[in-house]
Amino acid sequence: MTFSPADTTPFADHFRFDRGGIEHSVFVKGEGPGVLLMHELPGMMPEFWRLANWLSEHFTVWAPDLFGNDSSHTPAKQGLLTLKACISREIHLFADNDPGPITQWLRALAQELHQRVGGNGVGTIGMCMTGNFALTLALDPWVTAPVVSQPGIPGSTPFKNRDGGLQMTSSEKGQLAGRDVDVMGLRFDGDKFCKAARFDAIRSVIGEDRFFENVLPDSARKPNGRLKFPHSVLTTDLVDEKDSVTKQKLAEVITFLKSRV
Repeated sequence: MTFSPADTTPFADHFRFDRGGIEHSVFVKGEGPGVLLMHELPGMMPEFWRLANWLSEHFTVWAPDLFGNDSSHTPAKQGLLTLKACISREIHLFADNDPGPITQWLRALAQELHQRVGGNGVGTIGMCMTGNFALTLALDPWVTAPVVSQPGIPGSTPFKNRDGGLQMTSSEKGQLAGRDVDVMGLRFDGDKFCKAARFDAIRSVIGEDRFFENVLPDSARKPNGRLKFPHSVLTTDLVDEKDSVTKQKLAEVITFLKSRV
């Protein structure tokens, strides 16, 4: 697969989406089947927009700004400042079984995307903070290609091990198990936020045959990454070279999405 030169320019077009008392801006680019791309912490970094622009060459990409609702996206540093309010109101980062109201808003957004672009369904990509959101969105029939990249929430503490947490209730896990939907997962082997237990939990819910698991060696990460350990497979730890392992995995993500949306 051939990629265009990296472009970190934020999408110019956007609209505001309001459901259930939650309103955020959604940035739009591309044509064809729909993909909902959810940013990680600390927010819409340049590497996020690089990924978004690559995806927009194949899909209609909707990128919601979960930290803001203005005409310009929330800078990553500002996103960290607004995170405290989002945690208390919309995003429950440390809850075992409840990711918060934001996932209901995202489910409505994914349905809206499918209604506008049509096709078999839409793809969803969640990363780190939003990684497990992709699983919750997959409860709906219009989501046919969920991608879960380094899902890091809920995080463990010295007092409670949440390494295998999915932020889903037993009922939701049962619903997901009953859906005939494939899930693609990506993480680095040495990721301290997303450990093997989390992928084990996903596999136990959807089954071995439907979980397309990808565990990358730590050596595949970009040198001198943002964190001391490897984490962000598709953004800050992606090596933008033709034959890099991470670039190849991005190509596989695009192929996974194309075959299902």
